[in-house]
Amino acid sequence: MTAMTFLVAAAGCLEVAAPTGPTSPDVRRIDAPPGSELVATCIPSGLERCFDALDNNCDGIIDEGCGLSTGLIQFTVAWPEAETDVDLDVRGPLESDDPARFVRDRDCPSDGCYGQNVENMFLADGRLRRGVYVVTIRLASAAADRVSEPLAIRLSGRIGQRHYTTEVTLDGKHEERELRFEL
Repeated sequence: MTAMTFLVAAAGCLEVAAPTGPTSPDVRRIDAPPGSELVATCIPSGLERCFDALDNNCDGIIDEGCGLSTGLIQFTVAWPEAETDVDLDVRGPLESDDPARFVRDRDCPSDGCYGQNVENMFLADGRLRRGVYVVTIRLASAAADRVSEPLAIRLSGRIGQRHYTTEVTLDGKHEERELRFEL
């Protein structure tokens, strides 16, 4: 028996502890923001387009190849108005002593986004925690010409390999909408 065969045979006899916590997201419930419809199906529309907060090629990843980070959970918002600031916040699970840590890797328009406004947050540590998560979208500041018109914002979420998307409309400065989901 060669050394390699022995290592493989010995590895087959080792006992490995079962992983703790969920290893893949099991979404129990999703509550879309009021007045919006959450779509869970993906229709391929060709190559991935950057900064539209969609999974155009239906591979389960939002805006891949566009410089955005991803994780087991990712939320992205996109909007067309260059001078408007929309804030995205993801928190959860709310009742945990060790809440999930989300990282913002793009904050437009302050990150020099050149009119391709997108904000992206993803689960940084890769550990899923059961409980309720809250995604908040807030209109931080509107361009002068957008004060009286509603702003359409695309919200997409990736939970595991499932992709969800909706359009959210915000009417005034500091108005916000929430999406809640439970793992």
